[in-house]
Amino acid sequence: MRDILRKAAAILAAAVITASAAVSCSSSKSSFSSDPNNLAGGDLPDDYSKDVEDMPYGGEYQKFEVGDNDFPLGIDMDPRFVTIEEAFALTNYFYSVNNRDVESFKKAVHPDLIKYRLDNSEYGSEQEFLDSEYELLKQYTGSDFTFDYVLIDGRLKDTEGAFEQYDKLVETAMPGCNITSKNMYMVDVTYHKPNDGGSYSLRYRFGDYMDIAIYTIDGKAYVIS
Repeated sequence: MRDILRKAAAILAAAVITASAAVSCSSSKSSFSSDPNNLAGGDLPDDYSKDVEDMPYGGEYQKFEVGDNDFPLGIDMDPRFVTIEEAFALTNYFYSVNNRDVESFKKAVHPDLIKYRLDNSEYGSEQEFLDSEYELLKQYTGSDFTFDYVLIDGRLKDTEGAFEQYDKLVETAMPGCNITSKNMYMVDVTYHKPNDGGSYSLRYRFGDYMDIAIYTIDGKAYVIS
């Protein structure tokens, strides 16, 4: 999460300094909008089909509530592209940060990766790490917060080495592990504040989506962060 937040911080700072940076950021993401695997906007391809099974990401959304499939948070996603196992990992990941919950964190992140991150950080435990991540997010939300929904708005292709840094991390932290699939999703999270009836979006606080990689390793989906 810290790597994701550092990226978001750079985007948000650029948007504050100059409005043109915000336009540029939006334009760079539009390269995925016309991707036939994503329906984030833009022109439809000539061979576009109205059959749901042939439509790109976003052609079919499904909302899962808290408790569905043991999800600790609600989630909106296109179930043709996102597996239940991936959604389980992602909802547990954000729940763990929001509630500083170590057990949920262990459901979302591979134990070898957790150990690697802790061994190479100033944190002595998973609890210290989650406490720090929560305080970091408060710099963006402006107060305490409670996550409501995870929104997966697209799946990115492995272009121009998009997975390279994650592959290296997995190879270092989990040498010899069996990767059966890997995906990167455009993720937003909505939240509310104490004594506030409004609903807010991390995407708008950051100025862009969070691009989050999920690898299925030895048959189980994990967030790679």
